[in-house]
Amino acid sequence: MRKRPISIAGIAALATTAIVASVALAGPVVTGKDGNTQSLAGSISPKKLSKSAFGPASLKISVATTSTTAANGVPSPAVHATLDFDKDIKLFTKGIPTCNPAQLQSTSTEVAKQLCGKAQVGGGTASALLPVGSQVYPVNPVVTVFNGVPKGGKPVIILHTYSTTPVQTTLVLSGPVTNLNREGYGPRLDLEVPLLAGGTGALTGVSVKIDKKYSYKGKKRSLVSARCTSGRFKYRATFTYKDGEQLVPTSTQTCKKKK
Repeated sequence: MRKRPISIAGIAALATTAIVASVALAGPVVTGKDGNTQSLAGSISPKKLSKSAFGPASLKISVATTSTTAANGVPSPAVHATLDFDKDIKLFTKGIPTCNPAQLQSTSTEVAKQLCGKAQVGGGTASALLPVGSQVYPVNPVVTVFNGVPKGGKPVIILHTYSTTPVQTTLVLSGPVTNLNREGYGPRLDLEVPLLAGGTGALTGVSVKIDKKYSYKGKKRSLVSARCTSGRFKYRATFTYKDGEQLVPTSTQTCKKKK
């Protein structure tokens, strides 16, 4: 049976569904002059934490990008992203096996885990729009998060994304974690974002959870730890797109102080 072409309206509906599915958290949306929209949301668990002592936690981050002006619905793709986390969030990676991002290029999720399974620290989902010929297809890659080989003495986080429909596609995002230590922010993740299909396609959503607990030198450790000193956590990101536009979405999350 001959397949019917996908309409632009159908693409938009499918893409919206994909974004909602992969990005369960919602943050305030900012819009650029190029029509790109961007949102960011963060979530620390548990919500009840000590006011003074850092305790083990898990971190979920979700971002979503759309376009209000592109005829085919594909936003200008991000080429760089920095994510800033509240000063009351800490990341500790010592003792976790590492993975070289070069090993993961052109690999499936299964092969990536075979190569670097011991370095896995989290996972999630993504959404993308991928032009193939005259059609634009919504894509839902699987995301696997790995602890990378340190760069300049700084921890490195790797996001490996893989999808098989309509074609096999792998994107590997990686970057160091530094300590911003100003404006109420602490850790900063600095990610290089490779272009999808030479820049004709774009990631439209990523939602990942980092929840790595392990032992190091006889002590129980957590990659993410947090405390609640002010009753809220704040998050900020800076996205730079292929067309030169830059957007800075922010979001906050409440937390409760343990008595």
